[in-house]
Amino acid sequence: MCGVGLAYDRRVTDDDGDSFIEFVRAVSADGTLDRRERIEVLQRLIPDVDRAALIRFGVLLSLSVTIAVMGLVTDSAAVVIGAMLVAPLMTPIMAFSGAVGLGLTRRSVRAAFMVTTGSIGSVIYAALLARFLPDVVLGNEILSRTSPDVRDLIVAVAAGAAGAYATAKPEISAALPGVAVAVALVPPLATTGILIESGEYVLAQGSGLLFLTNLFAIAFSALVTMFATGVIPTVRLALRDRRMAATLIGIVIATVVVAVPLTSRSIDAVASSRQQNEVLSEVDAWLDGRDLDVTTLDIIGTAVTVELTGLDEPPDAYDLATRLVPVLGVDAEVTVRWDARAQGSASAGTPPAADPVDVATDVITAWLDDIAATGIALDLLDVTVTDNRVDAVVAGPIAPPASPELANLVAQAVGAEVTLGIRWIQSFDPTLTIEAPAARIERLVAAWIGARTSVRTIATDITGSDATGWNVLVDLATAGTPLGLDALHDTLRAALPGTVTVTVRTLPLEIVDADTTPIPVPVLD
Repeated sequence: MCGVGLAYDRRVTDDDGDSFIEFVRAVSADGTLDRRERIEVLQRLIPDVDRAALIRFGVLLSLSVTIAVMGLVTDSAAVVIGAMLVAPLMTPIMAFSGAVGLGLTRRSVRAAFMVTTGSIGSVIYAALLARFLPDVVLGNEILSRTSPDVRDLIVAVAAGAAGAYATAKPEISAALPGVAVAVALVPPLATTGILIESGEYVLAQGSGLLFLTNLFAIAFSALVTMFATGVIPTVRLALRDRRMAATLIGIVIATVVVAVPLTSRSIDAVASSRQQNEVLSEVDAWLDGRDLDVTTLDIIGTAVTVELTGLDEPPDAYDLATRLVPVLGVDAEVTVRWDARAQGSASAGTPPAADPVDVATDVITAWLDDIAATGIALDLLDVTVTDNRVDAVVAGPIAPPASPELANLVAQAVGAEVTLGIRWIQSFDPTLTIEAPAARIERLVAAWIGARTSVRTIATDITGSDATGWNVLVDLATAGTPLGLDALHDTLRAALPGTVTVTVRTLPLEIVDADTTPIPVPVLD
């Protein structure tokens, strides 16, 4: 071992003689490791970098990026883990930290150059690979690396410390593959290249931030661990040269700078999760045991979109918006989408429809016309037919009533067994403290009338308060008794908090057909 130590002495003296001389002097005053043990550690930590070593580094890094890109685009976690094990970037990062700690300027520059060129080359190579791959889908393996937070920083710090400790203690060097998997250097670089090629530059910034997080955290924690384990005997070696001292301080500052946005992301994520749980709790209370499942809950600012599926009709969106005011504020905006599924059957003698979309549209339109006659105005937004599925989207202030027979009618018209889905969309933006109760009542009455020409609003009036109760008076001009008065009463009672008394008065409306006889226009000479 003495021969090896002498060879190492000579090699380091050629590059950074003064630093190594001070290192040797410091060893005599440090009892953590003896001189021979420390030299063995440094040989592993800062190996020679010759042409053959650079070629090996380039080959392994290219293979690692190739494996990572294939794993990311196929959304295969196992393949991505394989890329982590092959990746050689951990070695030059550890060498950089050791060289900085020992004040070895040239060796730190070499290691930094390998890390920088390897990282940039990995991104470019990943982008080139993605360009030649058909239909790159941004799956979970890619998207999961675009939103780093402080947890990723903590993992990187722990992984860097573990890597440095395993290097200093050869008896636990078997832990290094686990460190490579934990810190994941190449997959974020490959993700960045794929996203740049896909034009997703904002997401690429997130994956790039994840790589920088890992890089600075490893370098920082490795330095601390080397000081703690005695691999670097004294801080004076790193601070004796102004450039190395500046590099050491720069690593600390860079780690802190990266930690700031990651901490902010984590705080936002915690707040968002808490808000999501509070909103979901209010949605469950709003459903009140109905046979409905929440399939999607999106929260963007004060706008909430709830997608439901099930057999029961959902409650009014206004009630949910009211419930969410304590959570989201007075500008709470709610959109409710309801999918009602039913299975329809067709008889054997039913001829197939020439155009299933047109036929299904006619049946559903007739059904909506029947509902409109009861005072529930709904608009048919879209009808699609795919294989044996018919999906319709309707919108209106009140949910359509459940109609199991509608599925059979559509199936008979289409000429095949179908699964009918009716999606109801109700948007309600109450702006609860801004919209006056009178304006709200007027708007809801207009929505109840809809496109009907047999009903006109004469006047609406409202008196009272939340504490004393509300009295709502609606005067209508109608041709006969309007259908859907019960629905109007229910809607207005649900529109205001507290006790609400609704009175609807009707006056006869006479509809006069306009004379369509053309009036002759004199011809001027």
